[in-house]
Amino acid sequence: MKRNLLHYTFPQGLTSIYINGKRYTKKEFENAQRRERNRDSKGRYAKKINYIQ
Repeated sequence: MKRNLLHYTFPQGLTSIYINGKRYTKKEFENAQRRERNRDSKGRYAKKINYIQ
């Protein structure tokens, strides 16, 4: 089952974290979370204008 990255925070003191079979650095994790925020409920990218957070 794929885990939603928005439910996680990057712990302090670690250089990388392993979620969904992928290893993320802090910068990669923040970028992945930003991309995840732009997805709708079906997992497709939504326009920022139409997507309310």
